[in-house]
Amino acid sequence: MHGSASPLPLPASPGGNAAPPDVLEAAVRVAMAMLGPRTVSTRPQGACPLPMLTVKQTAALMGMSRMTVIRKADAGELPCVVVSRGARQTMRRFPRAAIEELAARGGGSAQVDLKEYTAQWLASAIARIDLGDGDVASRRVAG
Repeated sequence: MHGSASPLPLPASPGGNAAPPDVLEAAVRVAMAMLGPRTVSTRPQGACPLPMLTVKQTAALMGMSRMTVIRKADAGELPCVVVSRGARQTMRRFPRAAIEELAARGGGSAQVDLKEYTAQWLASAIARIDLGDGDVASRRVAG
């Protein structure tokens, strides 16, 4: 090795002078950023999270398997909406607010009675709709 600061010798410029290390490091960072993977976002930055979760997202928040989430939803222990029912697959969506609150309370542990919680949450959601707070159609027009 030529020096303790750099494991590789610095390339010399055409005039015989070595390029400064900070310039080389910046060039390498730019090249890595240009060649690295790019993520494509379909939603604008700073947008609100979607109000409904998939089975996979719900399972991750609750700390349980996807199959357990499906079984609990079918048993009425988790609030969900059936979006479509096919011959082989039923597509479910879970309300984010309810799942996040339930996960904060202890998720699928024995400390929380899921059936009771779900019944209370659904009753409060219906009450909000009856009062006009949760009218989705008016929020879409206004928002």
